[in-house]
Amino acid sequence: MRRAFFTVHKYAGLILGLLLAVIGLTGSLLVFDHALDEVLTPQTVAFQSSTETASFSTVLANAQAAVAGNPQPRRLYVQRAPDSPHVVRFPNTDKTAGSIEVSVSPVDGKVLAVRTWGQYPMTWLYSLHYTLLSGENGKIIVGLMGLVLLLFCVSGIVIWWPRKNRWRNALTLRRGSNRFRFYFDLHKVAGIYMLPLLFVVGFSGVSMIFPAQVGQLVGWVLPMEPKVVAQSVQSEHGRAPLGVDRVVEIAQQYFPNGVLKRIDLPRSDSAPYRLSFNVPSELWSNHGASRVWLDQYSGEVLDRRVVGEQAAGTTFMAWQFPLHNADVLGLAGRWLFVLVGIAPALLFGTGVYLWWRKRVLKNNKRVMRNKS
Repeated sequence: MRRAFFTVHKYAGLILGLLLAVIGLTGSLLVFDHALDEVLTPQTVAFQSSTETASFSTVLANAQAAVAGNPQPRRLYVQRAPDSPHVVRFPNTDKTAGSIEVSVSPVDGKVLAVRTWGQYPMTWLYSLHYTLLSGENGKIIVGLMGLVLLLFCVSGIVIWWPRKNRWRNALTLRRGSNRFRFYFDLHKVAGIYMLPLLFVVGFSGVSMIFPAQVGQLVGWVLPMEPKVVAQSVQSEHGRAPLGVDRVVEIAQQYFPNGVLKRIDLPRSDSAPYRLSFNVPSELWSNHGASRVWLDQYSGEVLDRRVVGEQAAGTTFMAWQFPLHNADVLGLAGRWLFVLVGIAPALLFGTGVYLWWRKRVLKNNKRVMRNKS
């Protein structure tokens, strides 16, 4: 069995390792995506020079006026940090291009930038990481590569497992060794120390690309909440929709200690508002996994989900995104995940070197035998 795992590990690594390295390296950069984006596009930084803030209705109105054709906004991302902008997302009439994103100052509602998703550096990098710049087909390939990473984790630990309890040699780099032995030890030691986090990254990535399939598997083991089905109901008198500021006030009452992260706006007359909050029971800070659905006409709560109060399976699935981007681990965890993203490239490079050196040695031995 060990020999079979070794064969699969070797040839799968040689064939697919470079693709995993690209996905890993882009993931390392995306750990600090928003910070890097603000460095690359400083015009989107909204310096907090005043304690006053623009209302969400003003932010949405100014963003809408900045987009050709005045389309209806779909989503508002609330500023992540004191000097970060609000970001309003609109559909793009060009179906071949990504959504239109408008960065708006939370202080005075001034439009700072109008950009197209996928056409500025960090979103291009995200598309490369998530879809290999190939749309839905690329997304499926990335999901399958996540499964390959899980296979590498399983086969790697079987191959690594020390014989005759030689644990020290299996866990350390030996001093004074030649280049081949050094790269062999580096491949082995880096792989085993990074293996738990690589497994977490691989599984969480697969769950994000194939949520329905992974959710079904999780549901066989852990209880899951039913899918939210919420619709707004307009009265017979044609009641007008509530303004976004009033909706936020109502939602905040249900999350008094929560921080609003995102507002999903109604896309039809029967669609509700959905507001995402980060609450104290969530061990991450940038992602809002606790949500409330409100009727767009009456403000009635149609459904509410709070992390920590849901079924175990649903909570498990809610953890996958903040685990994948290291939000759950704080700043130190983010830097650790930068190293985790580099690990596939390191393992691929050392693996290719070991394979190449072995081939050179075999060829040299064959030449010597022929001469003799």
